[in-house]
Amino acid sequence: MMSKGVAARLCAGVTYIALMAAAPAMAQTAEADGDDSAASARADNAGEIIVTAQRREQSLNSVPMSITAIGGDQLVSQGISTVADLAKIVPGLTFTQSQIATPVYTIRGVGFYESTLAASPAVSVYVDEVPLPFAILTQGAALDLSRVEVLKGPQGTLYGQNATGGAINYISAKPGNDFEAGADASFGRFGALELSGFVSAPVTDTLGVRLSARIDEGGAWQQNYTRDDKLGRARRIAGRALVVWNPTDTLEFTLNLNGWRDKSDVQAPQLTAHTPYNPAGAYPYVLATPLAPENARAANWSASTPMRRDDDFYQASLRTDWDVSDDVRLTSITSWLEFNTDATQDLDATQWRQLDSYTPGSVKSFFQELRLTGTSGDARWILGANYSHDKASEQQILFTNDLSSNVIIPGLPILTVSAVFTNQKVTTYAGYANVEYDLTPNLTAQGGIRYTRNERSFDGCGYDGDGTTYLSFNVLTELFTGAPPITPIPAGGCLTFSPEFQPSLVVDELKQDNISWRGGLTYTFDNRAIVYANISRGWKAGGFPTVPASSFTGFLPATQESLLAYEAGFKLPLADRTLQFNAAGFYYDYKDKQVRGRILDPIFGLLERLVNIPTSHIYGVEAAIDWRPVDGLTANLSGTYVKSRIDEFTGYNGTGVFADYEGSAFPFTPKWQATADVQYKWPVSDRWNAVIGTNVNYNSATNSTFGDPAILRINARTLVDVRAGVESEDGKLRVQLWGRNIFNEYYWNSTFQADTAWRMAGRPATYGISVGWRY
Repeated sequence: MMSKGVAARLCAGVTYIALMAAAPAMAQTAEADGDDSAASARADNAGEIIVTAQRREQSLNSVPMSITAIGGDQLVSQGISTVADLAKIVPGLTFTQSQIATPVYTIRGVGFYESTLAASPAVSVYVDEVPLPFAILTQGAALDLSRVEVLKGPQGTLYGQNATGGAINYISAKPGNDFEAGADASFGRFGALELSGFVSAPVTDTLGVRLSARIDEGGAWQQNYTRDDKLGRARRIAGRALVVWNPTDTLEFTLNLNGWRDKSDVQAPQLTAHTPYNPAGAYPYVLATPLAPENARAANWSASTPMRRDDDFYQASLRTDWDVSDDVRLTSITSWLEFNTDATQDLDATQWRQLDSYTPGSVKSFFQELRLTGTSGDARWILGANYSHDKASEQQILFTNDLSSNVIIPGLPILTVSAVFTNQKVTTYAGYANVEYDLTPNLTAQGGIRYTRNERSFDGCGYDGDGTTYLSFNVLTELFTGAPPITPIPAGGCLTFSPEFQPSLVVDELKQDNISWRGGLTYTFDNRAIVYANISRGWKAGGFPTVPASSFTGFLPATQESLLAYEAGFKLPLADRTLQFNAAGFYYDYKDKQVRGRILDPIFGLLERLVNIPTSHIYGVEAAIDWRPVDGLTANLSGTYVKSRIDEFTGYNGTGVFADYEGSAFPFTPKWQATADVQYKWPVSDRWNAVIGTNVNYNSATNSTFGDPAILRINARTLVDVRAGVESEDGKLRVQLWGRNIFNEYYWNSTFQADTAWRMAGRPATYGISVGWRY
């Protein structure tokens, strides 16, 4: 185990490197003071993106924390069109999906692999500072963006609980003072078509409107290897109307109406092994199913399972900014959203119905925040409060006709449908304060605190989904208690047993409160280099799972987790500010980390359930270089090293092995990640520029569970993308040829084991052409 003393030396080492590097950088600045403005112009182009990570506008490289910001033009040129694509360009960020396609974001090893609709994430996602409280809601966030900001480490003081790993904030493009319009079209391999566009115009001197839309179609890239069938077609549409009204010079209203619909195919997994729960009950024809070849396109699924989703999302938010005085601003953010899902997919990777799922559900959420921001002499402060109320209802219905353990009572009907429903309500209250104070012209202290109260109610049960399972459970009740159920289970009734071994609806609640805080010091050199050190504590709310549970113990909640983080780093402009070098070291002390583990169910054997890991820790370093040595050439290089370790945990892993997992690494946490993006643009005529670029992304090996079992290992992979094209001198027209995963590397992002073991393959080589137009 890494001691806190070692962690302190790690952070001190990073700070020492910063001080050593800052000295020559300051000398370079002094020598350059007599130069003309060309150096300054290059400097302003070297990564100087304006961000709002601390709820006020700042240069990216003056923010004392690890943060990655990507502008809207860069997102378009690199083909970053979904939240999953961000992992290719943000060091330390990994993306995967749960077994029923819920997005899972992990930053520096802090994430939460969970499929329950109402599961609170460890990495929070925002659009224009409006939270999307659950991960399933984030799938349509990347539409018509000005930029995206990825903040690393606990962000609890300003962004609330459920940001122990960090926060992702998407910033929408806003209407300006002039008429603007644009359109982008992309056509790629497998017939994939992407169309997007926007129109922005001032309606009056005080009112502006921006409309944007996006359509994704086609792209059936998976091929069934046991019959002639394809899968993978996209059918998505998204839109937004953004209205900005300034009735006075001190008052601004921003109305955001947005929504999306997704009727795409769901991805099919690839069979890697037969691992029946009950080997004696395994069906020979199931065991005869061939394993998937090592080809990204090859997959297998049940012909009777539609493999489709029908999701829709609608949101309305209103932001009000009122400059109460020259030094104080009052901000109100109000949001309402609704989400509905209806998805069917194969969870066994065979043509049989071992575990095929149907998951309908819905989410409704209301959010309100009020905050004051201001300056008082050498201090910049924020004081705020927020309230949210979320409701989530869902069902998970599993079709188990060919499952090895579908015989409950010999002689009675087999279990053909395993069904569960849950309803959850979550109410959260919070108040927070943050202050930055300039102790000297170069030294700034920062402190913040937030109190959060979280109340969650739950009801749900496993129920008789096929109209015959109740017969077996009536017999089980009499078998375990010596008498028939007090109230016999009706067809379609609840099957989950109470502590008295009576079938019943499970009703529970979880009330929690916590205090997040942050403190730090930042020293700013005259050349705008900074050295900083922060300590912070963040929290993630506990919650109830939606899992098949024959006993009430399957629905027991995981308690809230906490993370104490230490970070020290520097941000150095070098070489006449044509090169920006940022680095940080960090140490996380983790308590009660939440994971989806397993418990031994008295009837069905090993079943999934949320559990807490008592103690664990993470440490690592990351570095990023933004280099623009000559006009037209840009190189962005970054790398992250993350070492995660469980200090105390005994339980079942994803393969059902009961063991002491002290010393094991976290799931979905590669030790090494590296990204390189290089682009060169040069004139080929008075009106046109040529552009070529490449992106290389590397992840070392990891696993989807503890103990690193080979059957669930996720191998290392290196992906290479390329792009080449021309664009007009004024930037209004662009034509680009592109290729992604050009070496056709076979890789996968997640693995899972139930009655079979399987993996979710990444996409094979794709290529296409994109055209962009701006007015």
